[in-house]
Amino acid sequence: MIELFFKGGPLMYPIIACSVFTLAIGAERAFYYIRTADRKDFLKEVRALISKKEFDRARSLSADARGPLAAVIAEALLKRELGVPAVGEAISFRGSLELKGMSRNLHVLELIGRVAPLMGLLGTVLGMVAAFMAVSASRGQVEPSMLAGGIWEALITTVAGLSVAIPALVLHHFFEDRVKETAYRIRHHGAELMEILKESDDRA
Repeated sequence: MIELFFKGGPLMYPIIACSVFTLAIGAERAFYYIRTADRKDFLKEVRALISKKEFDRARSLSADARGPLAAVIAEALLKRELGVPAVGEAISFRGSLELKGMSRNLHVLELIGRVAPLMGLLGTVLGMVAAFMAVSASRGQVEPSMLAGGIWEALITTVAGLSVAIPALVLHHFFEDRVKETAYRIRHHGAELMEILKESDDRA
């Protein structure tokens, strides 16, 4: 493997750097999503407290819970006494902050997924140029093994670039889906909370 790395040429270094970034970002984001995941029974408990008009307990439960949806609900309940419009603004503001935190560094994965194959292709082109220059310098004394050796060495960077790009794009797609799913849940449950609070105010 080390021999293949050095045969790939200087562009192998940035490709390897991209692989390190991909692994680091993937591990950090996976740990972040696991650590901040909303509890499955959280919404059920909050709904039960809100239905009993125990808003302070519901806010306390939301503030103590982990997860973006819990943070949004806690912020919304904090603004409850200011009226439904203020609650809507709180949901929108806190929701955007939570989604921004979830999206951190995902653009780097997308960039690596697009750039790594291009770096691999550039390395291959440069390797092919070097191989044919060597053929030209041999003054017609060309052996097929020499040409084939130059070509396969040139293709190493393409293989390396694709090997980095594919996991980067898969991770980006997976994490992006998590962000979109959370955004939907924030909108859906935020609207549901506003409707409950509006009905509660109308009955008061």
